[in-house]
Amino acid sequence: MSASFASQEWADSLSAHLQDSAAVRTESMSWVFGPIVLEVDADAEHAFEATALRLDLHEGESRGVNVVGSGVAKVVPFVLGGSLARWRAVFGGQLSLVDAVLDSRLRATGDLPTLARHRGLLDAIASAGGAVETTWQDAEPTVPA
Repeated sequence: MSASFASQEWADSLSAHLQDSAAVRTESMSWVFGPIVLEVDADAEHAFEATALRLDLHEGESRGVNVVGSGVAKVVPFVLGGSLARWRAVFGGQLSLVDAVLDSRLRATGDLPTLARHRGLLDAIASAGGAVETTWQDAEPTVPA
């Protein structure tokens, strides 16, 4: 069943995919830097309010994903942010998280060398998100035949 991107239902599905991912377990074994927040900018054209997803990862374990307010992003060590279209490209496999940060297509706060060293983890997160059946708010509506 498809979930709207960045809803709690979508976050729960992402959490399950992260927990089931051998790549996430392997790549996050050395992750001891606290949660990662994925911020999604507001998009008035598609009636999407700004939101954030807090990924709680630590030493090979995915402890959950929650939808949080934008204020939480100010107190976590790593925040990746961007537009709905950029996140659609990341989770659609067209854009690497690390490359997007390095090319300034996504914003990042936190230690960039640490993020770059954990490219495999960020790729695994993007892959897990891509596996979630997603309804995108900026997608063209489909007309049933």
